[in-house]
Amino acid sequence: MPSHCQALPEQCWVDAETGVVSRAAFVDDDLYHLENARIFERQWVFLGHETEIPNTGDYVTRSLAGAPVVVIRGDGGEVSVLLNSCRHRGTKVCRSDSGNTKRFVCPYHGWTYDRGGKLLTTTFDQHFPRDFDFTTMALPRVPRVAVYKGLIFGCWNEGVLPLADFLGDFAWYLDPFLSRSPEGMEVLAPPHRWRAKANWKVGALNFVGDSQHILTTHIGPLTLDPVRAARAGFATAAENSFQVAADNGHGCTLTYLAPGLPPEAYQTHPRELAPLYEQCLQADQNELLKSLRVIVGTVFPNLSFIETQVGPAKKAIIMRQWQPISGTEMEVLSWILAEKEASPEYKAEVLRQGFHNFGIAGVFEQDDLELWASATDASNNSIAKQYPYSFHTAAPYFKNPEQQSQWPGRVYKPSDTEVAQLAFMVHWQACMSALT
Repeated sequence: MPSHCQALPEQCWVDAETGVVSRAAFVDDDLYHLENARIFERQWVFLGHETEIPNTGDYVTRSLAGAPVVVIRGDGGEVSVLLNSCRHRGTKVCRSDSGNTKRFVCPYHGWTYDRGGKLLTTTFDQHFPRDFDFTTMALPRVPRVAVYKGLIFGCWNEGVLPLADFLGDFAWYLDPFLSRSPEGMEVLAPPHRWRAKANWKVGALNFVGDSQHILTTHIGPLTLDPVRAARAGFATAAENSFQVAADNGHGCTLTYLAPGLPPEAYQTHPRELAPLYEQCLQADQNELLKSLRVIVGTVFPNLSFIETQVGPAKKAIIMRQWQPISGTEMEVLSWILAEKEASPEYKAEVLRQGFHNFGIAGVFEQDDLELWASATDASNNSIAKQYPYSFHTAAPYFKNPEQQSQWPGRVYKPSDTEVAQLAFMVHWQACMSALT
């Protein structure tokens, strides 16, 4: 190995002291399988939003730790999550992305289940042993399901922390974007879905706090509309911008508008909805929203969100899930949300602009995806793996959060370091090293 390489010990992919992370963490299929066992089977994972399944029998199909699942609204209004695999020969019993149903009928041999997963008939019941207990052949249920401010989470691990404890202080940062009006947020359309030739953590890190890529990666959109970019404050972040690293791997970056912009630039949120925010949020959470240009964040392991300007006093809230497929590929799901109380015209504009910027063919999305795929391709070889990724700009700050911060979690300034990203990877390392 060349003398200038910074090799990491076996089973240690992250070195927070020096600020380096092994490339293997972003390309190796062996680690992908270990992640499923030690993270996605043990941790709370986002599955959808309640407004996707508002009525009895509504369902969406998702994935949990690599297993296909159905998220369904039951007869009593409860949310259940079922393994989407017939107990007979394993075929998916639900083959559409979303819909409404009274029962699931396996297309292979006709085994039929009710909304709760109970087996109703195999169509050949008469051939089973006389004393056979058909209740033992229900669709397996995800044992832990919980909802926070409309977000549905599931976990295969019955002993997982309560969801409120898992979110911890980071919930304070989620509330201004999930529950800032009395009726809450709603999903405006089914999620865009696409595959990307990159590891899922690349997306999670980008959203938890990669402020350094904006002016290089996204120079295209900024150049095409330089006036709007300047007025939106893309080029200069205010000194009060900051990053947050919370417990359990969660984190975010808040970028505030710099001084000296036109007065109208500081009206970042819709005037007609602002009074609702004051009803629902704490005073300090309302203060957090003032002059906020953009927030990006990640709920560990693979749920990210962004609130970004999509027009004068119009904000789109976009949620992302980075679903692992292999060490070098993921599926991306992207939702756009708005307040239920917002006008139809406002929702339509938010939806259009949100997907224009961050949809499958979004002007910002295309920039990221091409570079993520390039990095993955260039890193997935024995030579490149000798050279860890650099997170060096986090190292001087990692153990030195702001001491006088009024905000929850560990707050860091300036906002353009890699602290939140390194904190995410440190927690990932801890999960991957845990033996129980």
